[in-house]
Amino acid sequence: MRKFAIKSIVISVVLTVTVALAHEGATGVVKTRMDGFKQSQQDFKALIKAAQNDDYEMAASLSQSLEQWGLSMTDYFPAGSNMPPSEAADTIWSDPDGFAAAVENYVNAAGAINAAALAEDKSAIMAAIKLTSDSCSSCHKSYRVK
Repeated sequence: MRKFAIKSIVISVVLTVTVALAHEGATGVVKTRMDGFKQSQQDFKALIKAAQNDDYEMAASLSQSLEQWGLSMTDYFPAGSNMPPSEAADTIWSDPDGFAAAVENYVNAAGAINAAALAEDKSAIMAAIKLTSDSCSSCHKSYRVK
């Protein structure tokens, strides 16, 4: 479990630096969605820390924030919003059902974190954190240009 936590923190730091650079010049809905992803990364990093410290109340709160972001995420990808510095892949618009399914996986995983936090079940929280991280990675493979 310690290896997973360290790996998650390293990934979070790398993503945070990458996101900070990527936001240069973003405006409108592109900036709003990039800011949403940046906030979700910060929340995820804080969530890992809260789970490690058995702070179930904070873990529940952060997981609810992640879940709410997921529920609104597709609203930030209207047609015609794939201009630089967007990192969205065209497949978001050519495969909207696949993108919606990927977002639903994220929402469900974040909901599982919340349920586990409310039950104060650390091992279930950590398992759901891994599912959430996996859902992010999977979505990025198909729906994000690197």
